Amino acid sequence: MIEHLILGAFLVLPLLIVAFLFSDELWQEHRQQAQSEDARRIDWRHPLRSLLHRH
Repeated sequence: MIEHLILGAFLVLPLLIVAFLFSDELWQEHRQQAQSEDARRIDWRHPLRSLLHRH
């Protein structure tokens, strides 16, 4: 019985670690993609606002 628990722990623990690292990598990739999309998107409101509010 104890052997089964130890064997199960040695099989499940690495799977949990790999799943956590993989999900973290996917999350970071998603954040980088979102940041690059924000950088490529031009915010037209700022130049127009600066043109309209010149003193």
